[in-house]
Amino acid sequence: MDIILIFKTIRDTPYKIPLSLKEKDNCCYGKHKRLKNLLIKQGLNVRYRVCSFLWSSLDLPKKILDIPHNDYGVHPYLEVLINNKWVIVDATWDIGLKNVFYINEWDGKSDTEIAVKPIKIFTLRKSKDIMNGKNDKEISSDSEIDLEFCKVFNSWLKENRKIISHNRPGMNAMANLIIF
Repeated sequence: MDIILIFKTIRDTPYKIPLSLKEKDNCCYGKHKRLKNLLIKQGLNVRYRVCSFLWSSLDLPKKILDIPHNDYGVHPYLEVLINNKWVIVDATWDIGLKNVFYINEWDGKSDTEIAVKPIKIFTLRKSKDIMNGKNDKEISSDSEIDLEFCKVFNSWLKENRKIISHNRPGMNAMANLIIF
């Protein structure tokens, strides 16, 4: 399979923060877990990276930022070993959000942008621990405080998402192969 097509298929899954454990994880965590597994199946060496960021650094409307929430957040993305170099691969924002966020394209060999403005990029060990669910004081958050913020953020994304037609050969077949 084409790694660029895999990237685009995961990237273009509409981003949504899950509001319960019953919901599919289509935020940066779930999307990058799926992308990592698919790229490994293609024979690539892939690892997690996690950074911290501030929600207020995103260009969000004041009505969203004014909702009580923890401004500090953590964001996972991937590094893929391509030609003996670790390349940043971030599939966070879907193409339907191109009117509100920068949407990454990936050529299969060079870095993409990190979807948020990092404050700190964690070590490989700490990134792995975070992705394995080992929380610590530096990354913990009060999900009750953030719940309303996440609901409104998800709604805002849905309102601003444009429907994009993927008239690329193989896209429908790829989407059927990837279980969301």
